[in-house]
Amino acid sequence: MPVPDQDATPPGWDEGWERAWDARRAAGTAPGLVPVRVVRIDKGGITVAATPADKRLVVAAKAVRRVVVGDVCGLDPEAGRIEVILPRRTVFERRAPGAERDDLAVGSKALAANMDVVLVLQALDAGVNSARLAREMVLAWESGARPVVVLTKADLVGPGHLGVQRRLAERFAPGVPVVCVSADASGGTRELEPHLPPGTVAVLMGASGAGKSTLANTLAGHRVQLTAEVRGGDQRGRHTTTAGQMLPLEGGRWLIDTPGIRGVGLWHCDHGLELAFADLAPWAEACRFVDCSHSSEPGCGILEAIERGELERDRLDTWHTLVAEVEALEDSAELQQRLDRREANQRARRKAAARRRR
Repeated sequence: MPVPDQDATPPGWDEGWERAWDARRAAGTAPGLVPVRVVRIDKGGITVAATPADKRLVVAAKAVRRVVVGDVCGLDPEAGRIEVILPRRTVFERRAPGAERDDLAVGSKALAANMDVVLVLQALDAGVNSARLAREMVLAWESGARPVVVLTKADLVGPGHLGVQRRLAERFAPGVPVVCVSADASGGTRELEPHLPPGTVAVLMGASGAGKSTLANTLAGHRVQLTAEVRGGDQRGRHTTTAGQMLPLEGGRWLIDTPGIRGVGLWHCDHGLELAFADLAPWAEACRFVDCSHSSEPGCGILEAIERGELERDRLDTWHTLVAEVEALEDSAELQQRLDRREANQRARRKAAARRRR
């Protein structure tokens, strides 16, 4: 199959999407629809692109209301309405902002879809937040895309500090590339470029103030996002990005930018948790008990590795924290399901009683 014409197809279109669309069309499930990509979502609505140069505001049918930036969809061009969403290859998802960790009404919120790479940003001037980075790695791995840790603002710190922070990031993102970038347009992203080959769709992930907008500008080669200084007191950003959007880069590459995330709430992510802490697995295999919790059991391979100085305690402590959070989430979700079933049964009984009275 020939490579699709990038100027005549939706952003990031490739042979895989061509096959998926052809299969849907052959099955008769896309009559009269045209393929588009969601390139922006904000309070103004949903913007899609049938080609990189052809963008329009649209609405979404009720059944597909939860579209996110990066989704590949079928659009009714006459009605200006999204009717179908093609199956997502990857999806970046976190706990919905309104659902606190001890809420029963847990839920998830997808932020981006169909990306190849997740760029996890940490700002060097503030220092790597290892606890947050561990969470971000779980979410990145769970998305199905390839994670890359990007340490930003390298031009604001000295080589000694940079080296310490890089080693810390490598320890909390084992097996993941860790690169340093700066706002220097002449070579500030040199380390990152090999991880963004032509045709790549990447998503930016990081706290407000991590330098996402500045990196987007640098990669695009021109100003595509508003930027602002972080607050001096706590180095927090000011949410300069207010919309999720796909930004074109050179070489047919695309960057999905999302609003800054202050909280990184985990959702169901057993696979991501396993991959993010794969460095613990070799020592866990040496545990005496197969159900070892790695807390205080005799013969625990991980605890023995810590005693020998082969593993640092904070890595295990972070794992315990995240495992406890995921287990509590699963318990809450199970309880919520039971409550929902009971409520549904009560409604059914009330309706049956009302019919009998008639």
